[in-house]
Amino acid sequence: MIRTVLLAVVGLGAGALAAPAPVAALQGGDTPRFETTAVAEGVYRFRWQAHVAFFVVGERAVAAFDPLNPEAAAVYAREIRRVTDRPVRWIVYSHSDADHASGAAVLAEGTGGGAEIVATRAAVDDIMRRASPDQPPPTVTFERTLSLDLGGRTVELHYLGPNHSDNSLVALVPDARVAFAVDFVNADRVGFRDLPGWHFPGQTVSIRRMLGLDFDTVVFGHGPVGDRAAVFRQLEYWDALERAVRDAVRAGWTEDEAAARIRLERFADWGGYEDWFELNVRGAYRIIAGAEGGGR
Repeated sequence: MIRTVLLAVVGLGAGALAAPAPVAALQGGDTPRFETTAVAEGVYRFRWQAHVAFFVVGERAVAAFDPLNPEAAAVYAREIRRVTDRPVRWIVYSHSDADHASGAAVLAEGTGGGAEIVATRAAVDDIMRRASPDQPPPTVTFERTLSLDLGGRTVELHYLGPNHSDNSLVALVPDARVAFAVDFVNADRVGFRDLPGWHFPGQTVSIRRMLGLDFDTVVFGHGPVGDRAAVFRQLEYWDALERAVRDAVRAGWTEDEAAARIRLERFADWGGYEDWFELNVRGAYRIIAGAEGGGR
């Protein structure tokens, strides 16, 4: 089934193209398979099914974050071209996970070619080990911070330490006070399943460092756009989970006992709680017990 869905694009700025509405295949009900929305002047959120990407338009160039996968990247490229004809100078991987960082070659080709691929230095080993043709390695890397000059505006990239992965970055558009962060924070959602690849206490340390950045709005890699308060709530969740699990490990509880007894009811209305909260406890238990040499 094909349906025409109007792009929610406002404040395009100079050089933007007045494009017709995109055609989006429905994924079920009235939910379009993809959509592009303006978050701020020249700052856009591209959603492909349950995954979210992000691009920023400057006076001379575009930075596009997370090509997602080859199929999504082809649509993503067309959506960028609906907004602007400026070259995509950088394609940035938020982290090395293939569900966010595949399809860069397709995205580059669809937007004129010649883009540099940017990631944290910590992401390189994982990408090279995977050796996927869908995930070309970065051509530009950094350790802590990097600024991308788009002409008339910059985008800051910050590595805040291990969290959901050991190589995630956070993007900040200072003039728009918009951040982009993927997987280690979301709007009122528990973590993914049993927290594969997660790090404690790095998870909470990273969120505290993120809150040290100057932003009002956050585009998350999944779910709706949020604000600083949403990031504070995520910090409260991870703090509470980590404290409860550490107490359980030190009390000598087994993983099964921790999973049965730890509840954190104040977060029971959050997305994924019913399906994944117990798995979050189990994952955190394995990570923390392994680091402390405890658990049974």
